[in-house]
This record gives sequence, C-alpha cells and structure tokens, in this order.
Amino acid sequence: MIIWNDIPDDPNRLPVLTDDVLIEVEGRLGVKLPDDYLQAIRIQNGGYVEQRDLPIVWNGQDDIALVDSISGVGRHKGLIESKALLTEWGVEDDQLIAFAGDGHFFLVFDYREGATPKIAYIDTDTEEIDVLFDSFSQFSEALTTVDMGVYAEMIPEPVAEVKQRQSLLDDARRLLYSEEPKEKLHGAVIWFNGLDSLGVDELVRELLTWMDHELLRDTATSVIQEVIIRRKPLNQQLFEAFFETLHRQDDDYSKQRYDETMYILDNDIKVE
Repeated sequence: MIIWNDIPDDPNRLPVLTDDVLIEVEGRLGVKLPDDYLQAIRIQNGGYVEQRDLPIVWNGQDDIALVDSISGVGRHKGLIESKALLTEWGVEDDQLIAFAGDGHFFLVFDYREGATPKIAYIDTDTEEIDVLFDSFSQFSEALTTVDMGVYAEMIPEPVAEVKQRQSLLDDARRLLYSEEPKEKLHGAVIWFNGLDSLGVDELVRELLTWMDHELLRDTATSVIQEVIIRRKPLNQQLFEAFFETLHRQDDDYSKQRYDETMYILDNDIKVE
C-alpha cells in the first residue's frame, strides 16, 4: 500500500483528481489506467512517498531502485508528460507510460501485452526493459520504508566472513575504496551502519566523488542524505558541497533530493 509523504510544497503533488480530468488524460494516453493505481492517487494525486526502496533483481543481481515519488494524473503534469520524458531518454514506445524514475531508470505501466498493464523497469543506460510485477498493487506492496538495513542484507557471504576476521573500519575502508562498484556500494552501507564508531567526514568526502558516476550516484546521494537528516556530525564544508552538487546536476532527481532534505531540516522533522 502506498503511503504518501504529506509535504505541503511537494512539486509533484497535483490537485485532487476529478472524473473529467481522468477521462481526458486516459483519452490522450489511449489507455485505461489500472484501478489499483487510481485508488492510490484518489487519496493523494501523486507526490513523494514514504516507502522509497524497491528491491529488484537486475541483471541477475539483487539491487535497490529508489522511488522518491509517483506521478499523478493532470492535464499538463504527471503521467501526461510520460511520452516526452521517455523520448528525452531514448525510449520510443507509446505502450509504456512512466510513473516513477529519475531518467537513468523508469518504472512504467507496460501495455505491450494488452489493456491491463504490468509494471516494468527500464534501464535507459542499457535500454533493457524487464517486467517486475503483474499489477500496481504488487509493486506498491513491494515498496519498503527507507532503511539502510535493507542494503545490509545485500552484503554477500564472503564479506560477512571477512568482517569476522577484521575490524569494522578496515573492512569498510577496503570495500569503499575498491575498484569494483558493487564492493564500493557495500562498503558505503557498512560504513554508514557503523557511524557510531567510524568517521562520517571520510565517508561523505569519498561519496561526493561518486556523484557524477552513473552506477554509484544514487547510493551516494541517498547515504549522504541519510547522514544529514539523521543529524550525524558533519563538516560544514562537506554539508555545503553536497547541496552545491545537487544544484549543479540540475535534474529532477537532484531537485527532489534537495527539496526533500531541506524540508526535513527546515521543519526540524526527526528521522530515526
């Protein structure tokens, strides 16, 4: 079940959906939108969601897709922007309607096999499409609340064995500075989970160098955001560098992360 994050200034939240707007948008898209999706957006017409982690298997490996927000239905915003958005990222298929994603990936209603859509994942870097769920309900049930512990479950057994023989710091540092992207990601997770005994500045300083790396950027952004909203002691220069980097990247994903983090800080929302 989708749990909407009720942020007053959420730029992705649209006005309450009316039947007139729904009929018009479905006509322009040429599809009947699924009832389970409509049920969710009649509660709130798109916007940020509390559960942002979507465990998936991609290219035979466990992975996490970060779903910040879900598109609503409006005459000029939301799902109606799907075709232009997908075209911009090199995807040309009117039977695919994007409802989430940051450009590097999209989650879409997949109408290629009929009038009742499945939920598919598009990797725009590899141009691969994989059907993940039979329905929007299955997708929403698979979403989990942001918790870095979810990533810890992805650590392979060899790493767990190493942790028994080495100190936490040595293990985390070895992985964080590895040449292998998967090991680097695991190192970031181990380091984050051990921040009570590990230095936060070194972690964030390294993660900032990942912000332009297409395979590492999402995890780097997510971990640094968690460090900040959980009020971990962080050097002010690194704090400012993170927000400057989000501004420089100037894309929807970075803007969402910036707006979300600033809202939490400005309203002194406690994140445990």
